[in-house]
Amino acid sequence: MLVKSNVRENYSKASNKVSLPIKSRSYELCIKADALRFSKLYKESVKCYLDSIMLDRNHQEAYWGLASSYKYLTKYKKAENVLEKLTKLDDQNDKYFFELGVCCLSDGRPEDAIPYLIKAIVLNKENLEAQIQLAIAHELVDEPELSLMIYNKLIETNPEFLKAYYNKGAMLMGMGNFSEASKVFFQLLKRNPDYYKAYLGIAMSFDKLEKYSDAIRYYKKFLGLKEFSEDAVFAKKRIEELKEKLPAKKNFLKII
Repeated sequence: MLVKSNVRENYSKASNKVSLPIKSRSYELCIKADALRFSKLYKESVKCYLDSIMLDRNHQEAYWGLASSYKYLTKYKKAENVLEKLTKLDDQNDKYFFELGVCCLSDGRPEDAIPYLIKAIVLNKENLEAQIQLAIAHELVDEPELSLMIYNKLIETNPEFLKAYYNKGAMLMGMGNFSEASKVFFQLLKRNPDYYKAYLGIAMSFDKLEKYSDAIRYYKKFLGLKEFSEDAVFAKKRIEELKEKLPAKKNFLKII
């Protein structure tokens, strides 16, 4: 059966993730649980993780795997409870606080995510993803100035971190500042000319600014990179609609 085959294949991967003594029963159960999780059998993995933790209450890998499975099952509160236990075992691990913040965001509670994400950044200033998520959280609680400050700082200190440009541009679009948004997307393209989402962002910004010829041009550039993406249907439809808005070309007879 394919599912069992996948579990067997992932068993060897999981065995490299756990650092407990090989003869430990908790270790063996955690390996099995990891293999199940890698095979996307999240419900099945939960039981094995719990059994592993019952045998070793300090087994951080088992707690981590259990929290991950709960998150994939969208049981965010349970994932948070497990991650809180992890922070008690190790309060210097930024990834535990980062995941707590992500769970809060996923559960629609950005205000609760902020302190966790700040803690993750304090522990590891190189955690760029935590900074991005913090900016998103501030945006969701209607603090756009703080979000922009974070994006600007990220772009200044980590100019190759392209997600900061894209998120800043998308946020500016959401604020209705399409002119500034297009400038940010152009900055992004200078860093990576193949960043297809930037072309779509520019096209949509020009569209809103009623620069229809430019919008069509960038919708086409986007389609040149992602013709069969989910957004391609929208781009194609918008091109046809904008063509109707362009002034009709006049035909002049050439007199010889």
